[in-house]
This record gives sequence, structure tokens and C-alpha cells, in this order.
Amino acid sequence: MRRFFTIHTLSLAFPLVLTAAPKVLPVLNATLPDQVLDINATAQSIDVPSLFGTEEIDDQVVRFTSQASNGAAVMDFALFSNRTPITRTNFLQYVTDGDYDHSFIHRSVPGFVIQGGGFRNTNPNDALSVGSVPTDPAITNEFGVSNTLGTISMAKNGGDPNSATSQWFVSLGDNSANLDNQNGGFTVFGRVTKGTMATANNFGDPVQFPIWNAGGAFSNLPLIASFDGSASIQHTDLILFPTVTLAPLPAGEAGESTTLTYTVDNTDPSVVTTTLSATNQLQLSYPSDSSGVSTITVSATDSVGNVVADHFTIKVLQPYSLWKETNFNEADAADPSVSGPDEDPNHDGISNLRLYIHGLTIDQNHTDPVTMTTTSGFAVFSYPIVNNLKGITTQMQRSTDLGITDPWTSVPYTVISRTTDNLLDTVSIRANSALTGDRAFYRLVFTLAE
Repeated sequence: MRRFFTIHTLSLAFPLVLTAAPKVLPVLNATLPDQVLDINATAQSIDVPSLFGTEEIDDQVVRFTSQASNGAAVMDFALFSNRTPITRTNFLQYVTDGDYDHSFIHRSVPGFVIQGGGFRNTNPNDALSVGSVPTDPAITNEFGVSNTLGTISMAKNGGDPNSATSQWFVSLGDNSANLDNQNGGFTVFGRVTKGTMATANNFGDPVQFPIWNAGGAFSNLPLIASFDGSASIQHTDLILFPTVTLAPLPAGEAGESTTLTYTVDNTDPSVVTTTLSATNQLQLSYPSDSSGVSTITVSATDSVGNVVADHFTIKVLQPYSLWKETNFNEADAADPSVSGPDEDPNHDGISNLRLYIHGLTIDQNHTDPVTMTTTSGFAVFSYPIVNNLKGITTQMQRSTDLGITDPWTSVPYTVISRTTDNLLDTVSIRANSALTGDRAFYRLVFTLAE
């Protein structure tokens, strides 16, 4: 007997839920150091993608809207979702508590930073009354992302990496060489959106918002251009934010792709040549017998045009032996009585070695670039010198009687200042002992060991 069975099938339908990919912004995770190389250095290869990355950001921004006297300008902060969780939570707490309402930018350093979050107007409907933003406990430092143009970081006390509370700053330039390497590194926790970065730049422009010294924490206080100092500061003179709120991330401010496009800029290909391979390997090679300085900029751009860049310099040094071959004809370069380091073919009192040291040319006479002054009874010499030269010794010497045989004695000194401008340093050194007696003579002696 046959038995028949009926099989019933049951189909279940579930709605398909599609979630958008998170928005990301490009960041610089590692910087390339400046390099000082000898001439004819070995070629180098750098893996560019290892320097950069992308960070997921929130789908909302923190919106700073300035008061009418500032043009009701908008500056949006896009915060990293995962990279700096402690800092993000801390910052958003100040926002949601309303602590940043009526706060103002109290510090502006052109090309460096604008800083706020520390002070606010506590009497918004009447005369200006400045109070501190109420602070929560200090947070743990979370440095990792480099302080490049447009990044937002937490301010903190000197010598204490874990002292950040409410104060923030926006980098108006590439501050990685400075801010990444002090006090544990300054924690970057987001970026100003590209659509409102112009607002941040305007706030930091001393023409639009001149900087005044109002004392204490307000020694670099930006005020509206119409303020002339003839009256007391009013809240309308400040870069002040009546409201700091959360708003949806505007369209086009961040992409979803984690793929970045890389480019390289080189200010002097005669010093170093740069080639970016198909796999984004940066090849650095050095033309034969070429010296000088070049600034290399490596940039990463995301799918919607956000850019982050790293800058580093390469200095290729020229030894004296090559300097004389470059600056003298073949016969004179081979004649030590003409091109030797102690010779002075121009008869201007400056030897060939000093021309080389001070970065001067041999085709004209020069005024001696070394100057001497006295400060509080101490001899001080100031002079330019090509930076990072090798084999150069500097001696400060003193004599109290030039009439005797071998009158000069070397004296110890201290470098009191050094400033760098491209290939040249300007150095000031001071004798460790004050002048004594009726008179004394001083000189600097440079020697070469190659």
C-alpha cells in the first residue's frame, strides 16, 4: 500500500538592511626626519603608504558658530571615532554640557595655532565678564596622529603629558616637527573639515583679527579689526562662539574609501631627485658632486580631496676640497698658494676657509661677517656658518699683550644662541670669563680637518 506525504515549505522573508560605510579622513602617522648627508650619498627608498593612513570619523561634527561681529562664521570639527576614545569622550562632554557656549579664542599665533576652550564670557547680555571654562578631571594623553595642518589637538601644561582638560587648538601649519616631539606629543583627535578650514585660517589671520597683549593668558588675544584700544574690550570684540553644538557631517566633507593618492614635490632637483614608483615607493637619488638643500613634500589625498602632507629637508654638504674645485679654475684649485684654506686671493681679510664656512662667494670682496660685542663684561661673537659642516673647529682666543711671541690663548666659551635659515646658521658665543684688566684682545680662529 502506497503512502503519500505532502511536504509543505515555509519561506521567511527578512528585510535587507544596508549600512553605509563609515566616513574616513587621511592622517599622517609617522614623519620623515630631516637629513644631513655627505656629497654623493647612496640612493634611498621610502615606503610612502607606511607613513599615512585613514581614520574613521563620527557622522556628526562639533560646530562652532561665531557671533555676528565675527560674521557668524562656522568652524566644524570632525572627530575620530576610535583612534582617541578618551579625548573624544572628554571633548564631547564639554560640548553637551554647554561648557563651550560663549567661549572664545584667547590665543592666536599666525601660522602656528589658534587656541580656545579655556575661557568664556559669563555675562553674555551685558558688559564683558571673563571666566574660566569649568573643567573636568585631566585625561590621559593619546598621542599618535601627527600635528599637521588643520588638525585639532588638546592643550596641556608644560612637562605633564596627562594634563589636558578643556583647552583645544587648531594647527594652522605643519606643526609635526614641534608638537609631536615635546611633552609626550600633543594628542590629535580630529580635523577641521575642509569646507570650514578657511574660517580657521581667517580667525588666525592677524590682518582680519589683530593680536593684542591683554596680559597673562591673553598675551596673544585676537580681536576684531575695528578695535583700536581706545576703549575697554567688549565681548563683541572677541572671536566668540555663542553656541557650540552637534550637527550632521555635511556631504562631501569625508569619503568612505581608505585608498589614498600620493604626490611628491621637490624644491631643488639639482640636490636630490625624487621619483614615486607605481607601488608608491619614493626613490631619492643624489646627482654627482651636487650640494645644497631641498625641501621634500609628500602628500596623501583621499577620494573627496582632503589632503595631509609631510615635509622634510635634505641637506647635502660640500667638503672644502670640492668647494675649491667648484670656485677656482683647474690650475688655481691645484695650487695651494691660491686655493689653500688660509689663503686670501681677494685680499679682503677673509680667507678661503672662512668664505667656505660663512657661505660667501670668492668673486667679490666682503665685509667681515664676524662681529664682536661685550655683554655685562663678557666678550660675545656672532657669525654665520654653513650648518652641519664637518671637520671645522672654532676657537675663541684672548691676548692681553700682542707684543709678545705667541700672544694668543684659547678660552672656553658657551653657545648662547643658534638660529637656522636654510643652509646657514647664525651663531652667538660668549666667553665664560668676563673681561679683566685694562684691556684684552679677542679673536675667533677656524681650522679645518679633512
